Amino acid sequence: CLAATALLVLPLGLTDHYLGREPFLVILALLGLGMSAGPIQPINAELAVDVTYPGDETAVESVQQIGGNLVSALLIPLAEKASERDYTLLRGVPGLESDIRGDVVLLIALAGITLAYFSSFDAPLARTAADEGEDDDVVFEITSEELPESVSMPETSFQEQEQTTRTAFQNGN
Repeated sequence: CLAATALLVLPLGLTDHYLGREPFLVILALLGLGMSAGPIQPINAELAVDVTYPGDETAVESVQQIGGNLVSALLIPLAEKASERDYTLLRGVPGLESDIRGDVVLLIALAGITLAYFSSFDAPLARTAADEGEDDDVVFEITSEELPESVSMPETSFQEQEQTTRTAFQNGN
């Protein structure tokens, strides 16, 4: 997704090449950009939730959204300043030489950095490990000595409580 995003941003910044002046090709680049960049945020959200398990999903996604909005807000002045510069792309290659705007170079660099980071990302996927675990029934054994004084252990066992509930249900109580 990220490599396709970087590639599809390129035609949007070409200024002296027929790709940058052809409306149909620019629209195709925008559609392709939407299809390649669109899945990145949901994939990233699922990865964040998986890595931070058993943390709260809503909190993780909220922090991610706020962080993404902050980075976007910080990138706007940089992109505006970069848009004032033009760079020559494929200098000396007849038919392919063109100018490219600096803001597009910034976006391509950002996509490349993100691709490099996530290509080497190797955190343990805690939620996936828990979902794929062989033991679905996890049993914690807690003794009364491990509990704080404000918490008391029941005097009856779970089986006794279950039998009492079953009997009460059968009797209509």
